[in-house]
Amino acid sequence: MSGTENVSHPGDIAMHDVPPVRDLAFSMLSLLIETAATQLRVDVPVAAELLRASADTPPNMTEARAAIDAANALLGAVRAIMEIDALRAIEGMLTQLQIEYVRKVGTTQ
Repeated sequence: MSGTENVSHPGDIAMHDVPPVRDLAFSMLSLLIETAATQLRVDVPVAAELLRASADTPPNMTEARAAIDAANALLGAVRAIMEIDALRAIEGMLTQLQIEYVRKVGTTQ
């Protein structure tokens, strides 16, 4: 056994196993949007299943706001590397959620 052999260790990740940041960002943004929609109790395509499961509970505006704010922050950081179709889809859903959030806040005051 020579000292130049390539030994892998548990937990080592090959570079070809790491997805591009734009793919990770899209997944994270989708999850944040899904969470916000579920907390607001509104129907967007990605949250339909979760919404049906939580229809009996009132909206959690604090959680919804945190998810919307986090999605906006992440989107700002990765906007330049997102594919245009994915960017438009995320922006559209996020805008819908922001409008719904403002609408619901307005009705509770």
